[in-house]
Amino acid sequence: MASTGNTVTHTLSVLVEDKPGVLARVAALFSRRGFNIQSLAVGATEQKNMSRMTIVVTAEETPLEQITKQLNKLINVIKIIEQDESNSVARELALIKVRADAGTRSQVIEAVNLF
Repeated sequence: MASTGNTVTHTLSVLVEDKPGVLARVAALFSRRGFNIQSLAVGATEQKNMSRMTIVVTAEETPLEQITKQLNKLINVIKIIEQDESNSVARELALIKVRADAGTRSQVIEAVNLF
């Protein structure tokens, strides 16, 4: 949790039922409470009919506890875990399309392999 003044950046891992409208209800809950979602990723889990939402939000501790309690009240929310920075790994992925002819393709591949 990185601090920015009085607020702290929190990462929530939310296990939800994979049903239409769940994402909209979760996002609306944050919006109604005046929270700005910094990052949101949703993906399937190893369990059939379940998805995991990873939500990054900046908030003070007390309002975040309130929104976590309200998230737990949503019908399709199964479990909420606040990720501890010391036990998690943060990654980002960029998909980039590059136009390269046969002569410059090897240079592009060399540059990509640096990362």
